[in-house]
Order: sequence, then C-alpha cells, then structure tokens
Amino acid sequence: MDDDTEGVGESTCPPAAADRGTSSSAAGSGGGWHGYTDIEKEVFDRLVEKGIPEVVEDPAFREKLHRHFERLPLSYAIDVNVDKAEDVLLHGRILNDCADPEKRPIFHVRFLHCALASVDSQDNTQGLPTSENGNCGGSQASTLRRDVEILHIHEIIFSTIDKPKLLAQLSALLSEVGLNIREAHVFSTTDGFCLDVFVVDGWDTEETDTLLQILKETAARNHASLSNPTNSATSQRILELQEQIGDSNVDRSFLQIGEKIASGSSGDLYRGTYQGMDVAVKFLRTEHVNDSSKVEFLQEIIILKSVNHDNVVRFYGACTKQRKYVIVTEYMPGGNLYDFLHKLKNTLDLTTVLRIAISISKGMDYLHQNNIIHRDLKTANLLMGSDYVVKIADFGVSRNPSQEGDMTAETGTYRWMAPEVINHKPYDHRADIFSFAVVLWELVTSKIPYENLTPLQAALGVRQGMRLEIPLWVHPQLSKLIQRCWDENPNLRPSFSEITVELEGMLQHHQASKGINKHSEAKVHKKSQR
Repeated sequence: MDDDTEGVGESTCPPAAADRGTSSSAAGSGGGWHGYTDIEKEVFDRLVEKGIPEVVEDPAFREKLHRHFERLPLSYAIDVNVDKAEDVLLHGRILNDCADPEKRPIFHVRFLHCALASVDSQDNTQGLPTSENGNCGGSQASTLRRDVEILHIHEIIFSTIDKPKLLAQLSALLSEVGLNIREAHVFSTTDGFCLDVFVVDGWDTEETDTLLQILKETAARNHASLSNPTNSATSQRILELQEQIGDSNVDRSFLQIGEKIASGSSGDLYRGTYQGMDVAVKFLRTEHVNDSSKVEFLQEIIILKSVNHDNVVRFYGACTKQRKYVIVTEYMPGGNLYDFLHKLKNTLDLTTVLRIAISISKGMDYLHQNNIIHRDLKTANLLMGSDYVVKIADFGVSRNPSQEGDMTAETGTYRWMAPEVINHKPYDHRADIFSFAVVLWELVTSKIPYENLTPLQAALGVRQGMRLEIPLWVHPQLSKLIQRCWDENPNLRPSFSEITVELEGMLQHHQASKGINKHSEAKVHKKSQR
C-alpha cells in the first residue's frame, strides 16, 4: 500500500501514457533544480494576487488546486507558465467538463498571437547569376526572394477518455483541418483522461468560433473514435484477467474485517481474519472503481498468485466477482519499513541494516529472475515480520516487461524514482535497483529522502544528477554499493544477485570482526526524544 505521506499523489500510471508518448518540450524543459520553487504554491499565490473571484472567494480552492496537480504527471508542472496561472484554471475546468460523458470530447480554441515567418519564393528576373563553377550563366534566370508571411497562432486543447494512439489520431485531425502543429504538450491523468495542448498555425484569422465548429464536425464525421471513445479493449482485458485468476477467489463469508491499518491512492488496507488466520485485506475504494483501476488491481492479483518466496508477501486469495474488489494476503505485524524508520524513529546498527537489505535484495532478485519489475520499490511497500524479516508488497503497478514492450510511463513515487523513469525514457528492471539504493540510504540514515524538498523538487534534482548525501560514517563498502546502485547509467548498476552476494559478504566480515554469532538478536536503538 502507498504510504499516506509519500504515496498519495506521487504516482501517475495511466496505461495509455506509454503508448501515446510525451511532448518533447515537456520532457526536455526545466532548468537546474537549484532554487526551483513549488509550482503549485506559486500558481496559487499568483492567482490570489490577481484577485480572481473563484480563487479568493472559495476557501476550498487551495485543496482543489492540489488535487488538480495530483492527478497530472510531473511533466505538467514543469510545463506550467506561472505568468499565465489562469491557464491552470482553464485546464481544471476542461477536465471537470470531460468527466461528463455528454460533453466529451472537449475542444477548446483560443487565439494566442501573430508571428512573422520568412517564406522563400522563386522570382524570374534579368540578371547574371554566378553558376557553381564561378562562370556566368545565361541572361534569363530564377533568383530566390524572401517574403514575409503573417501567421496567426492558436492554441487547441483537447480532452476525452485516454487511450492508446490518441495522439496520432489528433495529429491526423489537425492536419486534415489544415493546421500545422508547432508544439504539443500531452498529459494523462491518474483517473483515465487526457489533457492535450497544441499550439498551431494555419488558421488565417483571429476568429475562433468557426475553427472550433470545423474541428468538432470533422472529428464527428471522420474520426468517430475521438467522439465516441470506448473502453472495449480494457473491458476485454478485465475479462481475460478474471479468467486468469480463476479459482483464487476467497469466500467472503469466512472473511472478518478489523481496523484499517493503511490507506493508499486507490485502496485501503485492513487487518482481518480468514478461516482462523491473521490476514491483511486490501479493498479497491468504491470511488476509484473504474476500468483502469480494475486492471491494475487484477494485475496485482495475477502477480501475487504467481510468486512464492520468503521475502515476498504471501497471497491467500482474492474476490473479484463483486463490485468491491478484495485481495487477501498474510498479515505482517511489524507494519511497513517507512513507518518503522520515520514514524517510530528507529536507528539501526550495521548488522540489522545488512540483514534487512539482504531480505529485500533476495526478494527483488526472485522477482527479477521471474521477469517481474516492481516499479514502485520504496520503504512504504516493504513489510516487516518478526525478527526483522522483510517482505516485498504492493504490486499494483508491477509489470512483466514482455507483455507491453518498452516501458516509458512515469510510474512510481518521485523520491525513489529512477531518472530514466522521470525523463520518460525506456526503462527496465534496473529502475528497481535505483529505488533500492534510496531504500539502502534510508536504512543507514533513518531519514526521509530529500526531506527538505517537495517530491517535485526531488524529481527535478534527480533528473539533473542530484543524489542524496551519504554520511562519512557509513561503512565504505556499503557507501560504494549505494552509489553504484543509483548510477545515472542503468547498465552500470549491479544486479540483485550481485547485490545479495556483496551484502552477505559484508555481513559475514562484520560479524567475524565483531565476534558476533550470526543468529544473535540484532539491536535497535531509539532516537533520544528532544
């Protein structure tokens, strides 16, 4: 489950995002992280300064703005022009309208400005042009003349249900209307909609009503899938996954639900009992039940059903026949590693750090050997049992790479996310190794990664090469291992099988040097309360 503090709002993983691509300007913009302010707060402050009624008269507006940024990817915040903060209000209204099936698809057109463009043209004139070899040519020749053309620049915003290949269809529509795309900014929301912003030329007047009408009519006439997007493929996928799950269903009559123990972006985790066993019960929250969330939930069941390892949470069953989807797994009494380190304020000695790290590395090695990429490895998704046994959990965004080709979707949690994922580049299992480096850093420092930065600032810093500072007192070999695991070049990161061997060697050497029996109980110290 996502941690309340770090998980909610930091994960964007609409399945269509990888198929649709991202705008080059979005992916490549943004300067260095130094001095980068919280865009969301800056937009809010600018709107308040301008005295916009819907902002200053609504006490809940700040929270509404936060939810707007939460549902969009990092690239959206990077693209926002704070000097035009009202654009964020417009985008919010468009997405709100898009939630109404009767209003889809949404087209919004506005004139931006005029621009001058040089146009090369041929002009037949009398003259003596010089030929390539320096000799004079004939008396009649064509010369190049540069004319200036005034271009009217417009912005077109489109929103509907997100789906693969939508960008290609939109590009075809704009071309058909005679528009030339100068910029494209393409975003997918976490709840399954798209927000696509195009800057175009080719409409020779500032007037927009006619252009808007032509776009709508052409879309309805020649691009029916834009006007009537269906989820037939997703619905079929749901049926296929349910068929795969087969007899993994639990009998709800034997399931007793106790107190809530965690809450994430789309589900809640409860303690419970099932046929006399202590279990954890994960529910897909009713307000998040849509085709996209169902696919994610079912994919987690498929992965849990297929794995069996001492360091991966044990799966007992699921129920997907009723509207409220349920996953039942073993109950881990120690809670998650994030709370253990940061809320209970535990600091660990080297023996404990190494034992926990080895548990995680072995579990991740097993997953990678079985061609499973976790994609959201972080301390909140690592559960603790007795004697510091740690198990990997929460496979909602995990993938088998052979099933979907190159993965480029921005998936995971920003503070733990690999730079290739942040930059929307193709990535593979080595993105998990980067995340493991951040987990290792947490184990040795007991600090929250980039605790003085917002998640957005942390991500911008990582994409510019920033890394966490490793204290000098950290074991030198462990320090070097962390640095290798978060190397910018994924090819230079070690595999989890190599990491496990190295960690076990460190533990054996440390125990031998201290004369510690490897079965002795590890020490945990409480930080002094100030």
